[in-house]
Amino acid sequence: MRDVEINGLQYFVIIAEQNKKKKFLALLDEYDARGIEVVYAHGSMSPSAVAAAFGFESEQKKVMLSCLLKNEKAKQLLNILYSDYKFDKPNTGIAFSVPVEGMAF
Repeated sequence: MRDVEINGLQYFVIIAEQNKKKKFLALLDEYDARGIEVVYAHGSMSPSAVAAAFGFESEQKKVMLSCLLKNEKAKQLLNILYSDYKFDKPNTGIAFSVPVEGMAF
């Protein structure tokens, strides 16, 4: 087996309303994202009393953007999404990253 250095990459995902796709694609470009993939989705949550109690709303048209980012860029982008785009509030979007080992670009 080859010795592979940990490369500091993150698999980064943003899930948001489809009408914000261009804004988030521009942001990913600004943060040097690689291998960007766009998937259109349909919200699966149905309106219910339980969902309303937690402040969730049924949203239909979603987009999922995934890409590879360097660790530092992923941290910076998460901070931007939480501070400027209010991802810490309900019904604004979801963003997360997962470490990727043994890859280089």
